[in-house]
Amino acid sequence: MSPLFFSILFSTFILEDVALVASLALVAQGKMSLPAAFLACFFGIGLGDILVYGFGRALRQFQNYFKILQSPWLLKKISKNNSLPFKTAVIVSRFIPGTRVAVYLTAGFFRYSFLSFVILTLFSVFAWVLLAFIGGSALLPFFNQHWFLFVLGMFIFLHSGKSFILPLLNSWDRKAYFHSWRKWRHFEFWPPWLFYIPVLFYYFYLSFKHRSLFVPMDSNPRILHGGFIGESKWDFYQHLENDPSSLHPQLIEFSESRLEKIEGLIQVGVFQFPFILKPDIGQRGFAVRIIKNHDELRKYLQEAPFDLIIQEFCPWENEAGLFYYKYPGLESGKIFSITTKKFPFVVGDGTSKLGDLILNDDRARIIAKTYFDRHRSHLDEIPEAGKKVRLSECGNHCQGAIFLNGQELLTDALLQYLNKTASRMPDFFIGRFDIRYESDEKLINGEGIKIIEVNGASSEATHIWDPQTRLLEAYQVLFQQWKIVFEIGQAVRDQGRTQSPLKKWTLFRDIFLLLFKKNNLSVSS
Repeated sequence: MSPLFFSILFSTFILEDVALVASLALVAQGKMSLPAAFLACFFGIGLGDILVYGFGRALRQFQNYFKILQSPWLLKKISKNNSLPFKTAVIVSRFIPGTRVAVYLTAGFFRYSFLSFVILTLFSVFAWVLLAFIGGSALLPFFNQHWFLFVLGMFIFLHSGKSFILPLLNSWDRKAYFHSWRKWRHFEFWPPWLFYIPVLFYYFYLSFKHRSLFVPMDSNPRILHGGFIGESKWDFYQHLENDPSSLHPQLIEFSESRLEKIEGLIQVGVFQFPFILKPDIGQRGFAVRIIKNHDELRKYLQEAPFDLIIQEFCPWENEAGLFYYKYPGLESGKIFSITTKKFPFVVGDGTSKLGDLILNDDRARIIAKTYFDRHRSHLDEIPEAGKKVRLSECGNHCQGAIFLNGQELLTDALLQYLNKTASRMPDFFIGRFDIRYESDEKLINGEGIKIIEVNGASSEATHIWDPQTRLLEAYQVLFQQWKIVFEIGQAVRDQGRTQSPLKKWTLFRDIFLLLFKKNNLSVSS
């Protein structure tokens, strides 16, 4: 075998699309035969996939750190070697960007049959490389004298071509995909990796100024990481059990008897349907569910291998986020931001399908894929004329809720309410209270409020997602917010109340788990 053969083979471990493009270029230059290039790509990509599977098996020994994957339902589905859905997932993930590593790691972690995995993945690799070479070979004569255009065109074909496969499989997804370009006109729908680039640079600037990356983690010294990431919701809730605004949350630890414990609470009247279940540790609406009956309760617990928070469901339709902060040593804090949240809906006309009603709404069609995923089984139904169909019941922007600037609701009475509530939590200096409230009139008087959740240092002044907010205004708000977080964290440090350095290093584990945590409960309802 020539050195070029092994160069292509090993380069597939880094970027397989680039390796495919390079191999076709070498064939065009006569430096490598077509069969040799094909085999180098085939064996290299196949070996790489098997190594990912092996890495997943190796992670098994650290399974205590991956409780989020310890789902009996998931284990049952994957461990069956004759499971058609998982066989399909192994093959299809080869053609869908962003899914292959997760599927192959999961296969290894749950010890899916090695022989079955090898057969399935080699079959999918053969099909993918064959398609790439057929497409590339057809273009070679045209681009024979234009290598730069050839390499660029083939890379775009290989990398982005796979992105079109999934939306094309379903008619509703095709329509949603057609409208998805509109999100680039509204920064509130930009992907986080793009929108937060300036904020990340400003964070590094503040870190340099304060000589530490970890200053924000000390802003709420009694909470893990200051509530930056990986904190327990119960660390906040436990101090609010007797607060008039409490929805009486309780911590339900992960155990075989938790179903009996929750049903016992229902029998004695502590909770009644509907109620809320959510992970004790979670981000961005992960696995938040409204539980309406015993069947939903049992299904949720089967798919939720983590500690839970159970709390009453508040039927009030008004929801808001109150961003509050207080510098250490001061008696009173300030309200930095008020965001009111609206739950989007469409109105039936008696003739249009639900999917078409979503696509006909100027805002809803921008994120139609989010709503389609939630209402997948009802998209072909025709709502009655005048019937309202709510598209989202969860006050998360990423789940489709509409955020509006509610600064007109800021009053001294509301600030006094937050001062009193925040004082119940020891050394709580900054965070956001997500609430439901009875009416605007009562809210401005600090009354008729129920606390859904309390968030810590990484909370966001969510009024920036108001459609009327300009991009520069949003960045100005976020820069000011992070400046305050760093100042409070520095003040806590100056008073000698910092958290243990050992806890800080668990931050990296929590970020890793957040990035790779996958579960079929991840979409709130």
